[in-house]
Amino acid sequence: MARFIELKDDNDDNNTQVSRPPPAVNVVTRALGCYPVAIAVASNIDLNTLDALARSCRSLHDSLIQYRRGLLAATLRCSNETSPVNRDDLLRYRARASNWHYLDNGRSFNGKSGSCAHDFVQACRRCGVVNCATKSPPPGTLRERHRRLCLTCSRAPLATLTHPTLPHTEREAVQRAVCSCDSKAVWLCQPCGRSIRAGDHDYRRIWRWRNHYGEVLGGLGTGIGDGDRGVVCGREENCLNACIRSQEIDCDAVDASAPSDRPPLSPGYRRHEMEGIGGKVKCKMVRTVRVGACVPEYDEEKASGQGRILGPEVKGSVRSWCGWCWRVIPGRLDIGEAV
Repeated sequence: MARFIELKDDNDDNNTQVSRPPPAVNVVTRALGCYPVAIAVASNIDLNTLDALARSCRSLHDSLIQYRRGLLAATLRCSNETSPVNRDDLLRYRARASNWHYLDNGRSFNGKSGSCAHDFVQACRRCGVVNCATKSPPPGTLRERHRRLCLTCSRAPLATLTHPTLPHTEREAVQRAVCSCDSKAVWLCQPCGRSIRAGDHDYRRIWRWRNHYGEVLGGLGTGIGDGDRGVVCGREENCLNACIRSQEIDCDAVDASAPSDRPPLSPGYRRHEMEGIGGKVKCKMVRTVRVGACVPEYDEEKASGQGRILGPEVKGSVRSWCGWCWRVIPGRLDIGEAV
């Protein structure tokens, strides 16, 4: 009968006592160990971001785990958190249940399809309203969000096109303020997101109309596209080279679209009576508005016809404006300067 005897080695004590490296402690980990600081940070992030922050290192995890229950309750919440859940129309109008501003026969659709999510909550990239429900457009429509900028906005420093205007030295803040629709999720609330496709189609119709009724119409120069009659800058009234122009608005159409119990206003300082076609007297409102400068048109676009427009903006060779989030899209020169 064989017996196996395990002999004790002198080096076993040294092998069993494996020392773990101490956790990294710095100013950030010490600050997050303070309850007011941790609550202030958690109130500006969602649950996914809080989980990623706790998983970044062991010292941050040890600092945040002691306030777990309070931090989970203090994370970012949707602005529609207190809205009631409409369970009557949930099955009938399931596709439109998450649309907060749905209009059907003049009535507003109130309520929501379910409880708001807490793990994926962010602010709208356009208006800044915090929401948890978004419907991103198809990836193929990203090329249609570009708007051409005027020469002044395209040559100005990138920091001057942000809102609010940032100093030129804060490069990280400028990178966060530019458009990120192609690299990150298109985060827009329902009121802002439901009109982006209509805005893209309208903008392309303007370019097609300009190409069709451009410099020559029936052998005669029409002047469309010259001076202040061309396609305006993508930033519109916020253009750096915007000018003040008088605008006429048909008061009859405005009064018909927004009916009220009060009678129509009589002519005055802003409302003027004008004689139209057939001797019909119309009331128009004259007001001053800011209009962006006209954008240039390249020679290759004139030669290609109506099919290819905004080619340099789609390729990313020049700076453009995003019609979805209303932020500047850097060009190749801007990216090279940032690097």
